[in-house]
Amino acid sequence: MITVVGDRESDIFEIFQQVPDDNMPLIVRLFDVIHFVLYNMYNQEIGARKVDYFPTKLAAGAAFCNREKEQEELLRCLNNVSPVLLISPRRYGKTSLAIHVLDKNNFLYVHIDFYKELSEEDIASAILNGIGRLLGKIEDTPEKILTLAKDFFSSFHIRAAIKTVGIEIEFEQKQKSPINIIAEALEKLEELAVKKQKKLVLFMDEFQTLAEATSHHGIEAAIRHAAQESKHVCYLFSGSNRYLLKEMFQDRKRPLYKLCHTIYLKRIQPEHYIKYIQAVSQEIWGSSISDKDLHLIFSLTQRHPYYVNKLCTLLSFQEIVSDTIILSVWENYVLENRTSVEGEVSLLAVNQRKLLFAIARNKETKELLSKEFSHALSIVPGSIPRAATALRNKDYIYENEEGYYQIVDPLVHAVLNL
Repeated sequence: MITVVGDRESDIFEIFQQVPDDNMPLIVRLFDVIHFVLYNMYNQEIGARKVDYFPTKLAAGAAFCNREKEQEELLRCLNNVSPVLLISPRRYGKTSLAIHVLDKNNFLYVHIDFYKELSEEDIASAILNGIGRLLGKIEDTPEKILTLAKDFFSSFHIRAAIKTVGIEIEFEQKQKSPINIIAEALEKLEELAVKKQKKLVLFMDEFQTLAEATSHHGIEAAIRHAAQESKHVCYLFSGSNRYLLKEMFQDRKRPLYKLCHTIYLKRIQPEHYIKYIQAVSQEIWGSSISDKDLHLIFSLTQRHPYYVNKLCTLLSFQEIVSDTIILSVWENYVLENRTSVEGEVSLLAVNQRKLLFAIARNKETKELLSKEFSHALSIVPGSIPRAATALRNKDYIYENEEGYYQIVDPLVHAVLNL
């Protein structure tokens, strides 16, 4: 049974009649029906507009806003084959920035996301599959790609299959350690790049996962050796856990110490947002947004890239924009996400929750160690630094340029102030 919310039951019937009545399996016909209905509902909501002006996932093309200084800095590193590290909180646009620069400048690259990799074997498999996809970009025919893959992976005891995205590999048996597999693969990739006279980029995203998935630093050492010796393969690292990444790249006891040039992404300045949003507002509403309403958007979202785009996306479905509508839309969004945020915060230790609530509700939290502050929270003064460190490590709070503690995520800030 298919259920559609609203007045769309007639759409189901009409579209169902359009599906060819042949001998295709019922599940395929139902899939087509659902697909057509959802597509129809979506088009009814957004009308003729096809451009996602405010993406909450990957920002590409015309939807990519500013970051000009960071683009230049990243491009300079890539051109010089210098290892580079992008750091920022989650949903700040690290991946969008990297892919925008790589695509815009026609680099041969592969994006390897470590987010779901839970072991050393997973990390090794992700890197080899990434290299397999990269091989698919080096040659231009299936035959050449398969020949290249056969030669490249001949010593790894794996099964390779050609896919639309390149070569997909699967381990047939375990003979080498993940560390040795990675070291050998990266060495062979550099040799291939030299032979083909190609400049390649390995973009390793959510790289802090490596520290969580391994009990030692062997893979870090293998990557360090390859990156510092490379002349044709550039290593681009990115991640969202600033604490773990700083440990990996700034602790002199770790293999990756001082390997990379580091780029910290900050919040986009208002003037850059204003220029972009006003241009888009002409497309959506046929008029500009008032300065007062723009600054209300920035105040509610705290110029956090994800939430600026999210709020603007929700506003784009409104016929007009006003301060009343902006507040209403944002409040509805906060209420819709209240349960999930409260559930996440409830997992924190009691002192961490107390401190988080205090910072959220006090706009000028600075002296965490004062007697007055600890007394107000009913926390022993010595416990506050530990709670603050834990919240920083989990990316709940940060210390701004004026030395005040603030909540990283404006949604969490809003929920805690309900």
